[in-house]
Amino acid sequence: LERLKTMPEKLLILGGTREAYELAECLVSEFSSEQLIVISSLAGATVKPKIPAGEVRIGSFGGLSGLRNYLVREKISMLVNATHPYASQISKNALAVAKELRLPYLRLTRPPWVKLPGDHWIEVPDMEAAANYLIDHKTVSQNQLSKHSVFLSIGNRGLNLFRECKNNRFLVRTVDLPDVSSSWTKATFLEGRGPFTLENELALLRQNAITILITRNSGGGSTYAKIEAARELRIPVVMVARPVTSSSEICQSLDDTTNWISKKIML
Repeated sequence: LERLKTMPEKLLILGGTREAYELAECLVSEFSSEQLIVISSLAGATVKPKIPAGEVRIGSFGGLSGLRNYLVREKISMLVNATHPYASQISKNALAVAKELRLPYLRLTRPPWVKLPGDHWIEVPDMEAAANYLIDHKTVSQNQLSKHSVFLSIGNRGLNLFRECKNNRFLVRTVDLPDVSSSWTKATFLEGRGPFTLENELALLRQNAITILITRNSGGGSTYAKIEAARELRIPVVMVARPVTSSSEICQSLDDTTNWISKKIML
């Protein structure tokens, strides 16, 4: 019994975001391995991922049952979901398994961007609605249809929806080149990883004569410069809403998250 009392807590961070890296680094520096073992899980979606502090696993869990089996096998005692705000499937699985196993669970997610004066946002519920907006709203110049020049900044998922938007040309920026890049000949692909500067984003939008930006409301400062650039150049932004979350355990700051973990360790 005395030995069990001194066993460390074991935390799994579902990561890949800046917040997840910062959390892992903070926890590893603040707690000893006798108090807390920190394991970060990366989906393996990028070719050369940044490796966080602590222990790391890379790759898919294999759905809800795979996640459950991992948590049980590794004797995980706490779960923090710090994935991207649009990582809806792993978030659903994490919440469901945490409830089933009665694991302390917290969703760490950055606050969304807020529309400011000068922003021209067309807010849509999902990626399909964003593609339909392009199909339904064409620009007219001198009695002729003009193609939108679209800056598509939505990550790798959902790109195929926009291939049906025949009256537009696309500049697509992703961390790694997506599979669709080899067959979508009417789109220009650009690899890039934030943070981006306002100066560079303004230059990018001007050089490519962008007339509309399509993005997700990811929040945070790393990619906010594109929103500022669109505001300055008076370019409309099709803003895809975040997935609805049903978890009551949501945190938007690193300090509050570490405090939550500290309290669980001290119990």
